[in-house]
Amino acid sequence: MLKWVPKSGMFLQVTLFNVIMFALWIPSFVNPILPVSSAEDGPLFRLLSTNFHYFPSFAVAIALFLVVVQSVIIFFVFESNGFFGRRNFLPAIIALLALSWNVNYQTLHALLPAGIFVLITLNSLMLAYGRQAAYHQVFTASFSIGMAALFYFPLAYLLMMVWFTLITYRISSWREYAVSVIGFILPFIYYISWLFWSDNFLNGLEQIPISLFKINNAVQLDLEYSIWLSVSAFIMVVTMVAVLNIMNDKLISLRRRSWVLFNFSFTALLIVFLSGWQVLSANYLFVIPLSFFVTGSLSLIKRPFWFEILAITYFSLFVVLRVYMAF
Repeated sequence: MLKWVPKSGMFLQVTLFNVIMFALWIPSFVNPILPVSSAEDGPLFRLLSTNFHYFPSFAVAIALFLVVVQSVIIFFVFESNGFFGRRNFLPAIIALLALSWNVNYQTLHALLPAGIFVLITLNSLMLAYGRQAAYHQVFTASFSIGMAALFYFPLAYLLMMVWFTLITYRISSWREYAVSVIGFILPFIYYISWLFWSDNFLNGLEQIPISLFKINNAVQLDLEYSIWLSVSAFIMVVTMVAVLNIMNDKLISLRRRSWVLFNFSFTALLIVFLSGWQVLSANYLFVIPLSFFVTGSLSLIKRPFWFEILAITYFSLFVVLRVYMAF
């Protein structure tokens, strides 16, 4: 069934990607929405989004551009690390669907530009495996997290993901951990310096702990959102267990790199609870591991019949909910 997608060739896969993109995003250009804002937004996103409050159509256009770029980068990250063995554009298609599922978020959101830096972090950590001194990769990863946090402050917790990955790689030298801290704080040094020179030091500094430490309470969601998020969580857990189990039989380099996605998922879950993250927007961050594990369950497992049924059910639910929310 769905196995024909990665076997159909890049032209057909990219064509399918474009068809889905136009079908999902044309309504947003007809009825454009202002950028999504929250108290946790970082200074870089506030600076970016301020210019689009009077031009919502441009906000939607920039959002679509960032969604497409992020989806394509996801494809290149997975392909360059050799996870699926062939040119498989399915991760980009899944990412496009997951990033576009909620019509109310088809506009600028802090997680869209921040997601580019998150992907740089993941790719750097995967490249760090097997290197004697991975200082450059660790610095790039932690610096990118610092930049992502300046778009959305709670992403600062992803520094823990770097440390989890160093433990996974069995790196015990203190130097890599020290480099990760230095790389992470460097963007914040520039931010704090800017606060000082703009005479906004205390107010700007107060926002950081407020955004980072806010334990999440139970959130009342509409039925359609509850169904979608519950099914997404179930799909991700099932496919994660299956793919990580399959990875045990692969090369150790692939196995260790795939655990970067698990570390990322675990840290993202911590962010949701520790920072009081809005559950609907938190879906953006889980798109990256979801695209990997769903693609892996369809491409790496020899007889993925039940996983194909799950995927078809999931995509059918997507269509039903989108039609329901549109009306």
